[in-house]
Amino acid sequence: MIQEKNKITVTLTSLGCPKNLVDSEIMIGFLKEDGFEIVEPHKPAHVHIINTCSFVGDAKAESLETIFTVAQQKEAGTLQLLVVTGCLPQRYAIELIKEIPEVDLFLGVGDYPKITEIIKNKLAGKKERNFVATAQFLPDHLTPRTQTTPFYTKYVKISEGCSHQCSFCTIPSIRGTLISRKSQDVFQEIETGVAHNVKEFNLVAQDLNEYGRDLEPRDSLFKLLTKLEILEGDFWLRLLYMYPLQFPNKLIDLIKEHPHIIKYVDIPLQHISDNLLKLMDRGSSSLYIHRLIDQLKTKIPEITLRTTFIVGHPGETDKDFDQLHKFIKDYEFQHVGVFKYSNEEGTPSFNMPDHVSDKIMEERLHILMSAQKEISQKLNQQYIGKTIKVLFEGESQETELLYQGRHAGQAPDIDGITLINSGSASIGSFCDVKITEAFEYDVLGEIVS
Repeated sequence: MIQEKNKITVTLTSLGCPKNLVDSEIMIGFLKEDGFEIVEPHKPAHVHIINTCSFVGDAKAESLETIFTVAQQKEAGTLQLLVVTGCLPQRYAIELIKEIPEVDLFLGVGDYPKITEIIKNKLAGKKERNFVATAQFLPDHLTPRTQTTPFYTKYVKISEGCSHQCSFCTIPSIRGTLISRKSQDVFQEIETGVAHNVKEFNLVAQDLNEYGRDLEPRDSLFKLLTKLEILEGDFWLRLLYMYPLQFPNKLIDLIKEHPHIIKYVDIPLQHISDNLLKLMDRGSSSLYIHRLIDQLKTKIPEITLRTTFIVGHPGETDKDFDQLHKFIKDYEFQHVGVFKYSNEEGTPSFNMPDHVSDKIMEERLHILMSAQKEISQKLNQQYIGKTIKVLFEGESQETELLYQGRHAGQAPDIDGITLINSGSASIGSFCDVKITEAFEYDVLGEIVS
């Protein structure tokens, strides 16, 4: 006999990217709406949900390690159900059912609306374990969702899936092809957030620039952002994950002039060598990328650019790598992530010749990150003596002697922070901070108003 529904406690561990976090918040929303009690991950619960990532090898390893750690709690008798959701079961459902019998339920990326029914049926004695479906799930502004980020910052997923066919990427096979939300629906979500004092909306998708191409009539990111211009209030719109393709001049102009879009663009380039761009099937040339970055920097001199690169993709030669190294040093991006190529089964890159050894990949990653470390410190030094707008977040996570916040060039969780050693403000409000010191990733200053 199971316990009454209002006594069933659930905890959720969310792994992977912010898009996964949105899915986790939606699952929590459905569960709370149906009467389940949500508790913090470190507290005992009847049900533990792990929302997994399987994009690359490291993400799979983290997901599996988390599953096995939680499974030990189940064996100790403190947990009734272990539920694994998201990208990992979507990709490996059959294998996982055989290899991890400790998991009671597997749900894919399209199964979140059914999660409460599936859990209740399992607690009632149903035997089925695999609920991984192929259908995609696209939420709207009315979908139950419990925000787990601080009240002042929110992720807004404007589309699901991806129609690009990059040779190394598993996302289309896991998440499906592009499906976009209606622009009015996105507008209503952000309008509601503004009314609830959200100060930072981080727009996320597999590719923001692909938004709306599947809709009838066809829509675009440019049209969506133009519609958001009329919203009143002091808040930031941050653009994360914009592929270099489909990046028209009018969009650059809009980013420059829009009253709410901050001058920050996350644009995953992955490489600059034409040889690698072709092998990766990125759809753009080195010349195109140079021109695009030049336009962004020329039209918006104050812009913060974040990008990612892959080292060690099959076929990457020393010459290709040297070209990438020079590009990073010449263009001086504020934020750069470098990843070793992950050989993922089912992708075209998996069977390509001329694979690069892990040792060489590690050496190349170290060279690029060492170069970027110097660039980041150099660019941060330029803030010294300037007064900048900062979103105040409260006590520093590093020491109770300091406060912290983030300026427009610092996205939550992935970039540095602004440390504050003098003055105070209300959490979730904007304040002016005069920068007095700069470090590799962070800056430090004092509130002046």
